Amino acid sequence: MTQAGSDDVSDDPGVRGSLEIKDRAISRTAIAAALMDPRVTRTTVGLSRLTGRELPRADITLGEDTIAVNLYIGVRWPSQITEVTEAVHAEVEDALATMTGLHVHRVNVLVSDTTLASGPAPVSNPDVSQTVSPRPPTEGPAAMPVALLFGFVLLGVAFVAGREFFIANGNLGGSPWIADAASWIARLHWQGWMIAAAIGATVIGVLLVFIGVKPRTKTHSGLGGSAPTVWATATDIARLCSAAAHSTRGVADAHTVVTRRKIEVRVERDGAVDAELVDAAVREALAPTLSVAAGERRLTVKQSLAAPTRVS
Repeated sequence: MTQAGSDDVSDDPGVRGSLEIKDRAISRTAIAAALMDPRVTRTTVGLSRLTGRELPRADITLGEDTIAVNLYIGVRWPSQITEVTEAVHAEVEDALATMTGLHVHRVNVLVSDTTLASGPAPVSNPDVSQTVSPRPPTEGPAAMPVALLFGFVLLGVAFVAGREFFIANGNLGGSPWIADAASWIARLHWQGWMIAAAIGATVIGVLLVFIGVKPRTKTHSGLGGSAPTVWATATDIARLCSAAAHSTRGVADAHTVVTRRKIEVRVERDGAVDAELVDAAVREALAPTLSVAAGERRLTVKQSLAAPTRVS
């Protein structure tokens, strides 16, 4: 009897199959390992993408059982280049040895670019968090009313153009506005009122340019340190200061004015209490509020005597 098939499996590894690792897979592993260091930049836009010169980039050479890598990276300035290259070298070598199981013969790290960092140079320790200062609240753009006005003007122009189109095609009766306006302008000659019109147009034009480029005013002040996450209006800060001053012994009433440069607290004190004691007590009571809300403002305390209470 002839056996058509066999379920026996050979113990020879060469018979079971083989493993082949492509250069591209090794290159991606090296690039991913290099990018683990936050000081290494990534460039994949513009001509670098079209020409294949993006960073980081890895050129792989495979031997019988070994790997050699030329790794091109960009580094954030002002990072210490020697520290970055040593850290990247160790990370890439360890990743390649772990992922491929082959002997890493050589890893050459070449710094091909430096990028100016907008903040402090990043560190290799991923546990160190960096605080990013948010943008402060601001008023709406001053040019918003002008933009709305021009929007309505353009809608009006579109309406006139549509009307002229229907009149030209005989779908609508009436005289053409554009042709009549052009004829009226063509018959104009120099008149005295044109001087006033030119001056007015110049003033309006300058005003519109100023409105367009004017920076938006900050509406809130940051509470806390250099990277605030809580914001308060000047009115809120004034109310906090008034409440703190009013709770001070010897103060009958308190009113606070907060500007961009100063915090002025006006208190009415009892005539039986010494002015210096009231001043010191008010400043002490305001200290917790000012520690988070004053910013660069200067504190001023002004006193006046409270009106005596009339007893009938």
